[in-house]
Amino acid sequence: MTPNLPRPVLLAAGCIHTMDESLQDRDPDAILVRDGRILAVGHASELQGEAGTTLSFPGATITPGLTDSHVHLVEWALSLDRVNVAEAESPEAAAVLAASRSPGPGGWIIGHGWSRHRWGGAPHRDVLDRQLPGTPAMLTSADMHAMWANSAALARAGLDETSADPDGGRIERGPDGRLTGVLYDNAMPLLQRAVPGPSPAERAQATEAGQAVLHRSGITGVHTVEPDSFGLLERMRAEDRLRLRILQHLPLARLDEAIGLGLRSGFGGEWIRIGGIKMFLDGSLGSLTAWMLEPYTGSEDQGMQTLGTDEFRDAIRRAADAGLAGTVHAIGDAAVALALDVLSAPEQRVSAMPHRIEHVQLLPPGRTADAGHAGITCSVQPAHLLADWGPADRHWGPERSRRAYAFRSLRSAGAVLAFGSDMPAGPMDPRLALRAATTRQEPDGEPEGGWHPEERLNMTEALEAFTVGPATAAARPDAGRVATGAPADLAIWRQDPVELGGAGIMELECRATMIAGEVVWDADA
Repeated sequence: MTPNLPRPVLLAAGCIHTMDESLQDRDPDAILVRDGRILAVGHASELQGEAGTTLSFPGATITPGLTDSHVHLVEWALSLDRVNVAEAESPEAAAVLAASRSPGPGGWIIGHGWSRHRWGGAPHRDVLDRQLPGTPAMLTSADMHAMWANSAALARAGLDETSADPDGGRIERGPDGRLTGVLYDNAMPLLQRAVPGPSPAERAQATEAGQAVLHRSGITGVHTVEPDSFGLLERMRAEDRLRLRILQHLPLARLDEAIGLGLRSGFGGEWIRIGGIKMFLDGSLGSLTAWMLEPYTGSEDQGMQTLGTDEFRDAIRRAADAGLAGTVHAIGDAAVALALDVLSAPEQRVSAMPHRIEHVQLLPPGRTADAGHAGITCSVQPAHLLADWGPADRHWGPERSRRAYAFRSLRSAGAVLAFGSDMPAGPMDPRLALRAATTRQEPDGEPEGGWHPEERLNMTEALEAFTVGPATAAARPDAGRVATGAPADLAIWRQDPVELGGAGIMELECRATMIAGEVVWDADA
C-alpha cells in the first residue's frame, strides 16, 4: 500500500531564478515542496490543486539558498561577541577600543579585524601596552594571517627575543631586535597556545546564534575550513539543532587519522558531509606573506611558502589514494602554480569530489585554463577584492595585478567558481560579494570604472557561484538549483537580484529563508 503522505506546500512568488537552464525558459512562479524536497516547479495556476497549504510571497523572487563556500564558522560566530577593530583608523584607536572591553576567560582581551594596509604598516606591542599594561591582549588581523599581542600576552606565551621563527612563520622584530608583538602564519600557534579557549557550551551557543544570522541573509549552507568544528556540528545535528548544510574540511594534521578511520570525501548525510584535506601553501596579501614568483614591488621579499613542496606532494598523494580531495590555500602566484601542478596530475584525481584551490587570488602567467582543464574548483572570495585592489596595485604592481581575482577569465576557461566570504577574515554579507564580483568597485564607486573591469561577472553568473558552484564543489548534483528532487533550500527576496544589478544589490532584502522545507527565517513573522 502507498503510505498517506502529507499534501505538498505550494510556494508562490513573482519570479523564480531556478539556476537550471532546462526550467528557466518556462518562467516559473511556483514550487511544490514535500518532505524537505522540491516536488515540482511550474506555475501556481497549474500546481495549486495539488497543494495542501500555500505560502504566498507576492512580488518576491525565489532563488536557491546561498552557500558560503569558505568560512571559519565557529570562529566567526564567536567573533560576533569579541572586540572588532576593523573600523579603527589607527593602532592607537584600536588599542583604546580593546581596553574598553572587559577581559574574557582567563583575563584575556581577544579581538580581530586590524589591517596593516589600512594603517600604513604593522602595529607594535608598545601601543597596546600603553592602554593595557598588565592585561594580556591578542588581536587577529583581518586576513587571519597575523596576530598582534601586548607584552603581557607575549610573556604568558613564553615568547621573547630568544624565540626562534618556525618554518613558514615569522616572529616580527624591530630594528632594535625587540619583538614588535606581531606574529605571522606558522608562528601564530606559539601565541595561540596561551590564549584560553571558550567552553564547549559557549562554542555551541555562539554557533547556534550565528546560524540564525546567516539565515537572515539567505544562506542555507556553508563549507567550513576550521580544524575543530566537526564534533560540535555533529552534536548539533544529533540534537536536531543544525539548520545549515555543512561541508566539513579536515586539517592536514588529521590526515593520518582520517585515513585510518576510512573517511572519504563525500562521506556523510544530508546535513554534514566530509570535504577535503585543508592545506596551506602560503600566507596572504594582507600580511605580505603570499608566496610570489617574483618579489613584492620595491623589495626582495617573495613572501612565505608555508608547506614544503615535497611534503605537499606527499600529502596530496596519500589523501588521494584514500579518496580524500585536496582543499588547498593558495594566494600568491607561486602558491597557485604549485597547487595547479600537483592537483592537475591525473594520478591525484579523486572520483568522489573535485580538488579545490582556496582564494586563487593571483594566477601565474599562462595558467588561466589549467583549473578548468583539470576539473579543479576555484573557491574565491570576491569581497576580499574591496580591501585588496589598492594593496595589490602597490605591492604586486598594476601589470601583475591584471591576473588578480580573475573571475571572468577562470569561468570562461571552464573553471567552476564557488563564492565564499572567508568570515571572519571577510565580511559575511553575500551582497558585498555579489557587488564586488559584478562591479569590481568599492561601495563608494572606487576605482572609477572598476578594477580590471574585464574580469566582471554578470549577476546571474555571480548567483550561480553562490548556488550551483558550491553544490558542484561538494559533489551534490541534486543541490544548488530549484529543480524537481532538489532539497527545498530556498532564499526568498523582496527584490529581484538580477534586476537590481551590481550597483543596486545592496538594496536586496531577504524576505524569508527555507531549509529542507522548513521556514527558518521570516522577516514578516
